[in-house]
Amino acid sequence: MKTHARVVVIGGGIIGCSVLYHLTKLGWSDVVLMERDELTSGSTWHAAAGFGILSDSTSMARLNHYTIECYKKLEPETGQSCGIHTTGGIYLAEKQNRVDQLRIMEAKARYLGFDFEHVPIDELNELHPFIGTSKLKAAFIQPDEGHLDPSGITQAFAKGARMGGAEVYRFCRVLRRTPGPTGPGTW
Repeated sequence: MKTHARVVVIGGGIIGCSVLYHLTKLGWSDVVLMERDELTSGSTWHAAAGFGILSDSTSMARLNHYTIECYKKLEPETGQSCGIHTTGGIYLAEKQNRVDQLRIMEAKARYLGFDFEHVPIDELNELHPFIGTSKLKAAFIQPDEGHLDPSGITQAFAKGARMGGAEVYRFCRVLRRTPGPTGPGTW
């Protein structure tokens, strides 16, 4: 096991493995991830794993879009299944304030170049026959939303990071950092 690294990422969930992967994409190979148990053994293994693009925040919408595009490229790059299922998301409004909110989201989606389409209420049952439409004032669909396998994505990030030169240590608890005389120290 290495005793020194440029970066040590602690935690082998989807976030830690994503950070490690992205560091290698930036050209950093002297990076290590340490996980106390198996990868995804924390909160990642039971995540709901639904994904969407649109958000009230433009920055978050861009980040969500980047993330989904990254996931789609990750599987062919690593050969690791990510279990991505793009099913689309349906947004419904029964009250006028919700209609107004969805119209704002529609404008934001158009500005950002994302799909967010108005669906006439009478056509909604063709898309999803179990939605009661009697009280609805508006409906929209976002075709790029869906769900994925969080464990598969995590494993793909870890594999991609390893392919970029990173090292992943499992079953290795981090108890403390020992400061080095001239640098970051050892773990």
